[in-house]
Amino acid sequence: MHLIIFSNLLTPRIKYIFSFLFKDILKAEIEFTGNSQYFLQSTQAKISYGDKPLGEELFFKQTPLLFSNKLEEPALKTVSFGDYKVPFAVEGSALPFDVFAASFFILSRYEEYLHQKKSADDFKPSKSYQHKWKILDRPVIDEWALIIKSMIRKKYPDFKFHEKKFQHQPTINFNIPPNLPEGLLNRTKFIFSAIFKKENNFISTKFDRITGIGINNEQVLGEVQQMFAHKKNHPLYFVDFPDVPMDYIRVNGVSKTLANQSIGLLRPCAGDQLKKNTIKDSLVKLKKIHPNQVSLTSQQLDELKFPICYLNLLSSGITSDYSMGYSNVLGFRAGTCTPFNWYDLQLEKVTPLTVNSYCITDYILQYLTSEAAVKVLHQYIDSVKMVNGTFYSSWRLKSLSDNPKYKKTKSLFAEMVKYTGN
Repeated sequence: MHLIIFSNLLTPRIKYIFSFLFKDILKAEIEFTGNSQYFLQSTQAKISYGDKPLGEELFFKQTPLLFSNKLEEPALKTVSFGDYKVPFAVEGSALPFDVFAASFFILSRYEEYLHQKKSADDFKPSKSYQHKWKILDRPVIDEWALIIKSMIRKKYPDFKFHEKKFQHQPTINFNIPPNLPEGLLNRTKFIFSAIFKKENNFISTKFDRITGIGINNEQVLGEVQQMFAHKKNHPLYFVDFPDVPMDYIRVNGVSKTLANQSIGLLRPCAGDQLKKNTIKDSLVKLKKIHPNQVSLTSQQLDELKFPICYLNLLSSGITSDYSMGYSNVLGFRAGTCTPFNWYDLQLEKVTPLTVNSYCITDYILQYLTSEAAVKVLHQYIDSVKMVNGTFYSSWRLKSLSDNPKYKKTKSLFAEMVKYTGN
């Protein structure tokens, strides 16, 4: 038995968000149709999305958002739903709001596109609708999907969903420092470049060593791998290369340590067209330390602008990204803990870029007391376990070192690994 979904008009937005909820989150087999006669005669499980029900099926009332192909300010009439607010309020429907429009609005980062049309300032999570509606701290789209699942099971007891299990995927990022070149003239040029070019992290690396907070990348990477020796899932590593020729970069130790691990590119999400060459140059460097890498992944912990950042990734051959999150604020930026394909609102189409959304970073945890940080970790892990999603987190490699400054974050990382279980 599969699920038949009816709508008079099957737009790209409708197919995208229904597929995400039913196929990606709920692992159900679905079929779309705009044929009302076929729909009514079918003996399969059925739901309809429109102005009024066709028969006795599970009916969800539509709002205009998913039938539009324009990027415009939507009417966001809200209604209380449990202990929070939800947009696109409706009446005479299985739910008191258009759950599919609400999910699309959050998942596509619709409001961030609108923000960038009106302002050049960074998008602030404290100004987001999710913050306003008190849903930023939960994978709310996954929760809504489980409510729909319960409704389908009640109406169609014989309908089967495939199993989906909780997963844990930490990400760890670090810089590879450059080495001084040979020769007095070359060294002089290099040091001046390091002072005036922020892309070259030679000065900051030297400063860290002088002040005692520098780390040995190979040593800490080895220690992290020991923690995951008997775990099913291993961390994903993201590397930031200095803007210097490859000859000035020492990668042999890192390359050997991470030979069997997944490595991606850190900070590639260039906000302007001119930096695409920088992305491609960094990918060449990544290939040198990890020649067997098949799929290209990336993570950006700075400002993430839509759609230019993701378009640049796609044009560079990157197929999977881990930038969706707020580096300095807890929460589910895209409202989900399930990987999804990015929907480009400017071109109105689904792209091949897979987006993996993190909800917590070591940067946030370091400013909490140990007790509060552990409580937050457990809260977010539990919220993801509840919906059988994937718990993504982001950590700096230096935060996992034995340096006394990072004692708390290293302990929190260990607690996270223990509490997630797999």
